[in-house]
Amino acid sequence: MEEIYAFILATLLIYNNSLVVLGPTAWGTGLGPRRSYAVAVAGQLLGVATSTMRPIHMGTAEFLYISFLYVAISAAKISLPISVAGYAISSLSPGAAAIWLTSPATSAATYALCRTRSIAKLAAPSLLLVMYMFGYNNVALFNLNPALTAAAVLIGTYLGLGYSRWVVDIAALRPRTAASINLTASLGALLGTLANVPISFTLVAYSSMLVSAYTSNVRIIRARKFVKAYAGILIALLAASIFPYLKSLPLPHL
Repeated sequence: MEEIYAFILATLLIYNNSLVVLGPTAWGTGLGPRRSYAVAVAGQLLGVATSTMRPIHMGTAEFLYISFLYVAISAAKISLPISVAGYAISSLSPGAAAIWLTSPATSAATYALCRTRSIAKLAAPSLLLVMYMFGYNNVALFNLNPALTAAAVLIGTYLGLGYSRWVVDIAALRPRTAASINLTASLGALLGTLANVPISFTLVAYSSMLVSAYTSNVRIIRARKFVKAYAGILIALLAASIFPYLKSLPLPHL
């Protein structure tokens, strides 16, 4: 069952990323939906195949706990960073928590990138890069069965990319902005990977979008989306902290 658990969580993880990160930036690359989908799938699969991130192993209790959190906070329109939650529950450390809480600082790179005109030429390549880093840093954590992981990539990316325009309230991005956000998210993932810690692509991307909006004087994203993404990190950390206690409680007798 562990492989099925990993498949379900990977699909949800990829769906969320495609919905809130891939979708908005893909439209800014000029590739179109079909080519963006192909690039995103190829990038993620390549990232998973070459990743050195250690997969997370979880039992039924961990799976049900993460699933409950996902459903519960989704009702409040807060996206649970599944990779962060899974990693924190399995091996929470002060260093990992520090990386997650300070990860928005990488958006400082967005300011410089947005002011570089030639960066627009990297819009399409940056999409492949950020999807590669997402596969390497996030999806690989749930790669217990390569065939199921590939299926999760295909399904999650298709659904997330397909619904992003109708679900996500984010302004259309210009090529320069899309490239800047993708490169910033890739940088955040690289820093996390060097520490062997998964990052929240949603949080880094949203913080990057806020900086892009400030640079261009165009509202790209509402600030409350960033606040909710940061709240998702805090909820994941709190949930991971109390999980050992909850797991030790005796089950009620029916």
